[in-house]
Amino acid sequence: MTSAGPEPATYGLSYAAGGDSGQLSISFDAGAVTALSIVPKQTRDPREIPVTKEQLVGALDPIAAAFFRARSDDPNGDLKVCDQTVPVFDGGWRYDLVLSPKRRIALQRKGSTAYSSYAVICRVEFKPISGYAPDDPNIKVMSHTDAIEVWLVSIPGTDMYVPCHILLPTDSGVLSATSTAFHVSRH
Repeated sequence: MTSAGPEPATYGLSYAAGGDSGQLSISFDAGAVTALSIVPKQTRDPREIPVTKEQLVGALDPIAAAFFRARSDDPNGDLKVCDQTVPVFDGGWRYDLVLSPKRRIALQRKGSTAYSSYAVICRVEFKPISGYAPDDPNIKVMSHTDAIEVWLVSIPGTDMYVPCHILLPTDSGVLSATSTAFHVSRH
């Protein structure tokens, strides 16, 4: 993390489901992707729009993108944190997430350690750049919907806002993810 926001060095993903398993690793240096490893190697669709080196400069991995440059000194739900574009490379697709403000809501504590403050709800526009086949059904769903949302909350004692809830429509239903706790430590 730099004062300007996240600057990833490496991103790794291991997965196993239904007899399928694999690993993805992306290396970054000076704000650009420098290496990509996918095991097992996957055959790419020849209809895919190729990813160029220029498109990878400044791109973030999916985890670093979650901690993008959403900053404000106002911990009470500053809608301005939604005014930004986040460039993402997930190992296959290169896309932009264009955020814009929707509304602010109060979150109420539901337990002794639960978060209680305001959340900023951002509309997220998915703009595919490259690495995908034009007829990919997930690309079509995500790039033609206004239902993608990210809810951002401020981290107490900092100027950072982080995602606490995400809604993402897919061709097989709506993916919803919610953070249940945040832990901040200073080293």
